[in-house]
Amino acid sequence: MITLLAAMVGFAGSARADARDGRLVRWEGHDRYQVSARVSNSFPVGVARMFVASGEVFTDALSGAPIAGRDHAPILLVRHDSVPSTVRDAIVRLQPRSIVVLGGEATISSAVYADLSTLTTGPTTRWSGPDRYAASAAMSAAAFAPGVTRAYVASGTAFPDALAGAPAAGSTPGPILLTVPDAVPASIDAELKRLAPKEIVVLGGTATISSAVEQALAADTTGAVVRWSGADRFATSAAISQSGFPGGADTVFISSGWVFADALSGAPVAGARHAPTLLVELDGIPDTVAAELRRLHPRTIVVVGGWASVSDETFGQLSDYLD
Repeated sequence: MITLLAAMVGFAGSARADARDGRLVRWEGHDRYQVSARVSNSFPVGVARMFVASGEVFTDALSGAPIAGRDHAPILLVRHDSVPSTVRDAIVRLQPRSIVVLGGEATISSAVYADLSTLTTGPTTRWSGPDRYAASAAMSAAAFAPGVTRAYVASGTAFPDALAGAPAAGSTPGPILLTVPDAVPASIDAELKRLAPKEIVVLGGTATISSAVEQALAADTTGAVVRWSGADRFATSAAISQSGFPGGADTVFISSGWVFADALSGAPVAGARHAPTLLVELDGIPDTVAAELRRLHPRTIVVVGGWASVSDETFGQLSDYLD
């Protein structure tokens, strides 16, 4: 694992490795698009499938992240009306055999879709719906057969819980389906009934997904409905890590608890590596996250995002938690 991550960092250009023989690293870029391009350097040329999502709206990328993690496929971020040059270069390098665009024309235009179709020798398809919830259901329906071990339900209005849950979902594997706080959207309810999951995990506390929704979800599984949550977004990321990775982890990914963009591209890599994502403050590591890092005993820590998201001081403090 260490050798593999070292190779990944070598590809990443500006990634940092300055603690414990290169086992604490940073993947960064001058914007979210360059970060996604550099994270994609961890994937080999000729990937079977590549996912493309909006860099301006988090929901589609987070619904797609467990699928990308399961398939060992990258997620590249684009603007609504253009493909940034750094992302285009990454796609050309990877030579994907197919491209899946996540989300509708409101987030990724038809012109961008057409442009992307010229960058692969195989098919380009779009997984979408009339809203973020229907799009989430459509992605699940395209990727998962009925009888999944576990389905995850997260807020469609706040990103932290789904972001922390994406690696666990990618490792299971199972879909992340989005909901509103006080009701299960009809499209999500229909998809859960089709999936017939053996268990449903609610990500986050009652402030983001109500107890009434948790109770309603019981009709969509033959097993239990459980909630992985904490007192805040940081404690919730620690709780998700503890429940999703009870045996510890060789690698841990770290992202900002306040800025979603950088971490969107890192979530599939974390899922593919069976590694949790923990959320931190710009200038510090919350106590609940520090306790989870000590439990995990990681040999490698990867920070996704630059110093404006996770400060150099916080980056340095992470070296204390390496095994």
